[in-house]
Amino acid sequence: MTQDTYHQVYKGDTDMGATTYKRTVVTKTASYTLTTEDTGKLFLVNGSGTVVFTLPSTAIGLEFTIQVMQLPGSGVGTSFSPATVDKIIGNGFTAADDKDAINTAATDRLGDLMTVVGDGVDGWYITNVIGTWAREA
Repeated sequence: MTQDTYHQVYKGDTDMGATTYKRTVVTKTASYTLTTEDTGKLFLVNGSGTVVFTLPSTAIGLEFTIQVMQLPGSGVGTSFSPATVDKIIGNGFTAADDKDAINTAATDRLGDLMTVVGDGVDGWYITNVIGTWAREA
């Protein structure tokens, strides 16, 4: 690598460092059906009962995060619900089609969180989790 080439690579890296990324944050108080346009967003859950986030059919690289910001007090709690032929995989769950990942009202805490990423074939992989989440029976 010549000195000029190194300088150009370094300059490019410096320019990248100046890029600012802002994540879209959305507050939801009721159940919501996620779309491909929602990928990368952080959904803050401020519902007072059962709040279900219905996932679209898996597609490579789609990513969704939900975080509990208000305890439901009653109902099932907060959950991700996959399509009938998709699984939620990880966190010690036995992977099975059409089974929700649930942050139950009995065990939830403020700040509980889950991020899932689509693989485009089997379903959704859990890439980040805080708190106690259970697989639907």
